[in-house]
Amino acid sequence: MEYFEFRTFVGFEETNVVGNVYFSNYFVWQGKCREAFLRRYAPEVLEDFKRGCGMITKECSCVFQNEAFAFEDILIRMSLEKLTRTSVTMVFRYYRERSDVLELLAQGQQTAMWISPEHRLALLPNYLYDAIARFSNVPRAATPATTTATSAV
Repeated sequence: MEYFEFRTFVGFEETNVVGNVYFSNYFVWQGKCREAFLRRYAPEVLEDFKRGCGMITKECSCVFQNEAFAFEDILIRMSLEKLTRTSVTMVFRYYRERSDVLELLAQGQQTAMWISPEHRLALLPNYLYDAIARFSNVPRAATPATTTATSAV
């Protein structure tokens, strides 16, 4: 399976009084990983956001395996779980990166839906659908016809 990689390191502001990464930072990293993907593969999304379109998170989760601490290098691999004409579900795997060894820290999942300026569920824009689909090893469904079709939520 193909995945998008995002690297970061743990700063002091991401740790709690005990010294390990505070749990909410894994969700912040999910967002940063997703945004790094959009920046690289679908920068057109900024213009759609300015028009009032957007992505809203329907659900988000994270299951923790091991602790991470300040100054550790973190590798996040985001892969596609499910792609529909209106939403995407991504899987996130968080690793501690030491030399050539990766230790799984956590696994997360996030489902985001595309909305129109009227705040209704809408079709993913073609450029975004295509960018996401490239990370799938499942045969592609038909490309959405337009970026403006909407339906009631």
